[in-house]
Amino acid sequence: MASSAQAGSRAAFGELVARLHGPLFDFLRMRTGNDADAEEICQEAFLRAWQEIARYDPARSFKTWLFTVGKRLAVSRYRARSRERTQGEEQATEGVSEQQDPVEILGAVDEQRHIWQVAQRALEPEPRAALWLRYAEDLSVGEIASVLGRPAVTVRVILFRARERLAVALGPRPGRGEARHPGLGARPVLVREEGGGPL
Repeated sequence: MASSAQAGSRAAFGELVARLHGPLFDFLRMRTGNDADAEEICQEAFLRAWQEIARYDPARSFKTWLFTVGKRLAVSRYRARSRERTQGEEQATEGVSEQQDPVEILGAVDEQRHIWQVAQRALEPEPRAALWLRYAEDLSVGEIASVLGRPAVTVRVILFRARERLAVALGPRPGRGEARHPGLGARPVLVREEGGGPL
């Protein structure tokens, strides 16, 4: 399908948009922490992908290439105001941990949603994005390296440290001591906060 889009088929590209809009939006939301920004960058990424479709290498995964385009747009957009944004996010999330008990999880779906909520607060954008790409999008370490523009060995370190930091942020599970939370080593079942239902 990507090859047909590259050959100029708008219908094929439209099918790619329909198939990948949700995953790209979710990835960008994890990076930006904001639905409106994620949607805007998502639309811009598809426009840029169509404009630059001739540069796409059919030997690579189109999804990986698209996520790379989206990640670069997000980085470009927020580079100039990253300090101001970080300060604003820190102020906006102050006290959230006190309002939510990280071990009060009611069932598998709620637990997975909770894990990503904690990840949003506890992790920086790059490790959060790496975890999302690995466990929500099921990308390989090599594909994540391509999206993030990092060597594969660095991605492995980022994933290891992100899992450890997230495990600490989540705390021990009730009645299970220091057992690891599900979702850190298996693809999670995720739901949208607004509409519910699996992604």
